[in-house]
Amino acid sequence: MSDATRLADAVQLKVSYVYAATGPSIWDDPFADEVVRRFMPLERKHKPMVGVIDLHAVRPTPGVLQRVVVGPGEDVKAGKYGNCSLIFCSQDEDTRSVICDIAESQNVAMFLCSTFEDIGCAEPVGDLTSRDSETLEFVIEAGGTVSASGFADQVGIERTAAGNRLVSLQKKGYVLRAKRPHPVGDLFIDPRSLTTSNSEAEIGRVHREVSPNRVTREAIEAARRGEVEEIGSSADLIDALNRDE
Repeated sequence: MSDATRLADAVQLKVSYVYAATGPSIWDDPFADEVVRRFMPLERKHKPMVGVIDLHAVRPTPGVLQRVVVGPGEDVKAGKYGNCSLIFCSQDEDTRSVICDIAESQNVAMFLCSTFEDIGCAEPVGDLTSRDSETLEFVIEAGGTVSASGFADQVGIERTAAGNRLVSLQKKGYVLRAKRPHPVGDLFIDPRSLTTSNSEAEIGRVHREVSPNRVTREAIEAARRGEVEEIGSSADLIDALNRDE
């Protein structure tokens, strides 16, 4: 485990989970964007945030997808959510394909997967250059957390150049940035693999404190169950999930 990854254990993460709709039905709601705004209100001053919009098996109409994909994507790009990354989950393959096309045509950054259990291997789509892809791949290979100096040393480039590449990803919404003092410097974290020791998970109108201690999707699972508990080890997590089944 790298020094940066160990330091990431203390990063405070806010998870906003939007349970958009349920059932294998058509979702045609002219106010669909208000569902997202209710549970993900525009706010700059918060911990590094992962916004998860879970569409489940519903099939949104093109109009709904424009409102729930483009709107939040552009807000993240414009910095209206502050330090934030977006993850969309959809069990419908056609819906995922349309979301990917929208993200690329509108140049908005997000991750895409079928279910929240698959967040760890979600695909980055949208405003991603070949250089961005290379940088993001390195972050994942390094354990999901790097500093500019560590990235520079591993890749063999100047620290300023390394920092610029990481900051570019953060501004677009592909990595989260955790402020840290020298000599460590800021940490850049892939939201799919973030390890935390204290996450603030948000679901619906209820704010709860959970301590997943593993990866982002565990924080989301705890939020969905509405539980306030500390998951300190893999065994604890398995026991908790078994109790829920």
